Amino acid sequence: MDKVQDVLNARLIAAGKHLELSAQYKKLKTDQERVVFTLNIMQEYDLVPNVTGMPKNAKESEKLREQGNKVFVKGIVNSKTSIDVLKLYTKSIAFAPCPSEQLALGYANRSAVLFLLGLHPECIQDIDRALALNYPDNLKAKLYLRKTECLMLLGNSSVDDMFKEVQYWLDKMSLNDTSREKLRTKLDILQDKSVKKKLCTDIKAQSLVSSLPTITSCNNEVPCASDAVAIEYNERCGRHVVATRDIRPGEVIAVEKPYSLILQQENGQTHCSNCLRVCWANIPCNYCTYAMYCSEECRNIEWKKCHDVECAVFPDLMEYSFYNLDLCSIRLAVLALREAGGIKELRTLLKEVDEHDDPRTKGFSQDGKLYSDRYIGVYSLVTNTEKRSVADLFKRSLDTSFILYLLATRTVIFGAKLSEDLSSLAENNDITFFGSLILRHQQTIPCNMHTVYTLISFGEMKDLEYVERGIASMPFLSLINHSCDPNVFRHSKPEHIVLYAMYPIKKGEQLLDNYGTHYAIMSKEMRQQKLLKQYYFTCDCIPCQEDWPLYHELKSYKTLVKKSSDKAKIKKALRKFNIFVNLATEGNIQDKSYIIEDLLKMVQVLHDCAPMPCEEMNNVIETLKRMYDLSGNIYEIPQVRT
Repeated sequence: MDKVQDVLNARLIAAGKHLELSAQYKKLKTDQERVVFTLNIMQEYDLVPNVTGMPKNAKESEKLREQGNKVFVKGIVNSKTSIDVLKLYTKSIAFAPCPSEQLALGYANRSAVLFLLGLHPECIQDIDRALALNYPDNLKAKLYLRKTECLMLLGNSSVDDMFKEVQYWLDKMSLNDTSREKLRTKLDILQDKSVKKKLCTDIKAQSLVSSLPTITSCNNEVPCASDAVAIEYNERCGRHVVATRDIRPGEVIAVEKPYSLILQQENGQTHCSNCLRVCWANIPCNYCTYAMYCSEECRNIEWKKCHDVECAVFPDLMEYSFYNLDLCSIRLAVLALREAGGIKELRTLLKEVDEHDDPRTKGFSQDGKLYSDRYIGVYSLVTNTEKRSVADLFKRSLDTSFILYLLATRTVIFGAKLSEDLSSLAENNDITFFGSLILRHQQTIPCNMHTVYTLISFGEMKDLEYVERGIASMPFLSLINHSCDPNVFRHSKPEHIVLYAMYPIKKGEQLLDNYGTHYAIMSKEMRQQKLLKQYYFTCDCIPCQEDWPLYHELKSYKTLVKKSSDKAKIKKALRKFNIFVNLATEGNIQDKSYIIEDLLKMVQVLHDCAPMPCEEMNNVIETLKRMYDLSGNIYEIPQVRT
């Protein structure tokens, strides 16, 4: 989209209209007015979108499959390169027309990688998918043989029937086929193994996800939160969250299921577009090359929810290098429309929110509660429109108008596919109203959305790394203000975000999250610049007021604490800390739930006895955060089986 804006700027400057139009745009008061204005500008300066959207393409599917083959057949394959090959095969599957031989071949080739990685149930799934399609008869014996080996490794009792199936397809192969005898020899070996011993069930790599924690006493106004907190409002802090009683470190403050989750584009081949779970055997949308799913169930759920609309526009937007922000802005608008039941009903609903005169309860439902699964909670989040520059707003308006054109002309979201004339779209009140929601989301998302993470391990836990799965819109957690030394921690689960207290929080104190600028790893100047640019505020948290040092300059409690009795308390509390650090580094925490409890006790003692900032407190907090993630947000990359 940057290129489109560059073209428009060049044409405006050439026509001598750049400053004039900027002045006109600055006078506009509403997002709907901005959308109308921008659609007319696009019409006047001939910026009609012209995209193909990367449709299903048999040749592209074959090309991607061949790229995977070139790496796979070399034979020098480790776990990381196997995942790269798997992604190529999965992308080949996404581009293959449905149904087609290319789709069958993609599934068959990917099954070979899945077998190598020890993912035998997934391997069988792909084999069955290939066989259900137009898979060549002369290659079926090889597939059935692979399925037989998987069933043997899984201890499945249907192996004898599968031997007969392999034999049937071997007999149908041409006598001139050079692979026939190799396959027959392998069949003999497997039959011999089957007779001699029963193989034990293979353990497949899996997601290590613990159950959701529970809230013992729920909030009367916020169903996803504890009654230990409340939403308050004042001019200085806006809406914010405060403690209604003293809160201990480790307390569960909220368990919020996002209103919407959207997958990061780069994860499309390894995660489900609907539930965002890791999946090594994704299946594609039947119509587009963008979305892939862990199951037919997830594919059907997302189609009914929003993908029937997104399917026709997301690939087009990706061709123009649109960001997740743009895709999320569309999804929120589609979900809002479906939730309300139509444009007219949505207008009425949002008019009530706009006319609500209590800023504290804006976005609450009529029963006086803030629900995470209702759009008005998202709609009520801050946009910072009045603080944005003309250039910032116009760029978002241009992105929105481009999106709106595609929605109107490529989908039936407005009842039917509409004319490609931009001027007529600008005159359609329903279309520009819907566009105003997308533009609102374009402003809301950068200030309110949260990234959700998965902790990935390549076999050895020491190789752990955080991977961004996607972004989440959360009506409640978005109300928590920022600190460069937060007193809460957001922990990502597959479909929920859990909020834990990290420090003791006194009654009346504000709960404070971190917006990606921690005092220990970023200088005050850099933090303030970043926060001002994205969130439009100058941070005055304690670390900023006192200009706390970076991590390598932090002082130990041994220097900070004056009382010998307090030093003794801290030393006693920390006696096992180095052991816990080693266990957390190695990921060796199974059956060691006591570690979190001990770390929380360390936090309390340090809080009571040592002034901040303190090196040991920083270390304990970071170890505690890692422990929470290790205990329920980690996925092990499957390893090549030799």
